[in-house]
Amino acid sequence: MNRLQVAGLSVALAGMALASPAVAAGKYDGSKPMLCAISAMSECTADGKCERSVPQAGNNLPTFVRVDVKGKLLTDNDGGGRKSEIKGVTVLDGQLMLQGGENGKAWSMVIASEGGAFGASVVENDGLFAIFGNCTLP
Repeated sequence: MNRLQVAGLSVALAGMALASPAVAAGKYDGSKPMLCAISAMSECTADGKCERSVPQAGNNLPTFVRVDVKGKLLTDNDGGGRKSEIKGVTVLDGQLMLQGGENGKAWSMVIASEGGAFGASVVENDGLFAIFGNCTLP
């Protein structure tokens, strides 16, 4: 597939994601707010070097994140007041997929609708964080 086809497909998929509500088959379908705990993280630089990291060890990422799909908002749970608008929501293969971005960073999060396990990334032009954990319904 050439770059133009990939770009067109990406725009079409993004449009469908924004137009359709999240409807997953499982408990973690986005219908209720979730609290997600980060259990593992790696930080990678643009030259491909990655190392394991932990939340709050100089990386400015919270230990817990509140996910409110209906309210279209991610917020920290450590009182820092950080938040990010959820700009894209879709369900694919039994997983809730969320996307957003701000301050020169893009993020995405995939939550298993049955068990609540998640994988996420925060990406900027000179590096990224790969983040893993579990969500619960408070």
